[in-house]
Amino acid sequence: MPMYFVILAVVTFFLHLIWERGHISLYRDYDQLKGTLPVSVWASLGDVMYTLCAVAFVALFKGTLFWVESATVLDFVGLGIIGLFTALFVEYKAFHFKRWAYTNSMLIVPIVDVGISSLFQKSLLFPFTVWVSLIITTSILH
Repeated sequence: MPMYFVILAVVTFFLHLIWERGHISLYRDYDQLKGTLPVSVWASLGDVMYTLCAVAFVALFKGTLFWVESATVLDFVGLGIIGLFTALFVEYKAFHFKRWAYTNSMLIVPIVDVGISSLFQKSLLFPFTVWVSLIITTSILH
């Protein structure tokens, strides 16, 4: 099952990269984040880290790092909720340190004042990447 985590990292990177590239036009003022790699690549690498941390966090409650093998619908809902809170953390941190802002095209969720695309990204892709990676790993190993 250790191969699962490699597959999870790769799947997470590419699916988040697609999402990041798709919604980058909803952001502005991220020029200081530019470096040798495009900002969407850096963001996707961060998303890999956050996803692996979410899986490890659930493992603390499940008592095994390999909880994904017997994951239930509630586990995936839980990952979605963790993704939502992770998105809030990332966006609030970015606002505090003035790393980026939203363009007028970004729909803002009123109560939390965060862009809807950001909230959807992590709350949907956390459970989806874990599930897709499980399917890929299972098909490779069997």
